[in-house]
Amino acid sequence: MRKSTHSDTRTALMQSAERLFAEKGIGTVSVKEITRAAGARNLSAVHYHFGSVESLIKEVFIERFQRIERDRLVRLAKVDTSAGENRLLDLLHAAQAPFLETCLDEDGRRYVRFCLQLASDPRFDMAQIIAEAEAVSILTLRGLVVDCLKHLPAEVLSTRLRQGFKISLMQAVEYADRVEDGSAAPIDEAIREASQTLAGYLSAPAP
Repeated sequence: MRKSTHSDTRTALMQSAERLFAEKGIGTVSVKEITRAAGARNLSAVHYHFGSVESLIKEVFIERFQRIERDRLVRLAKVDTSAGENRLLDLLHAAQAPFLETCLDEDGRRYVRFCLQLASDPRFDMAQIIAEAEAVSILTLRGLVVDCLKHLPAEVLSTRLRQGFKISLMQAVEYADRVEDGSAAPIDEAIREASQTLAGYLSAPAP
């Protein structure tokens, strides 16, 4: 039997970590559990390959996020940014579609649950993690959305954009749950509903 390579072990650790984090929670999974689940013989494998558990958590997020990022960029490029009152909705549809679509497979459902936990964990700065992931689409989207919502005070819009990211994660997790229990709406309908909900939140008049 072929011995596990450096790359094999690293991938196994990331896959095991993603599954365990999604199932048990980021704050409750031990390095020992991750190592055993990955089939790594060396109990120091996590620290050898990633340096720390925190770095492993960031890598789990970034690895799949970059694939979603590429898809989102393609979709955003197709949006007609002169489309008047429909522009915001079209932008959010393009932004949310890749994330919701990942819920159609088991690995993707684990990933969105993991992401919501990460975004809710005060130990991690999501803005910094996303910057490290070189998320060009997020920066592009932010600029386009801000341009659509010029009627809102800057501080209100900043808060809503920050919370909007977490709302989109909650929408994805809810859709993942419905896919698993067989009650999910067709994906196109789910994307449309999620986009309309987020657009309503972002564009509501300032209090």
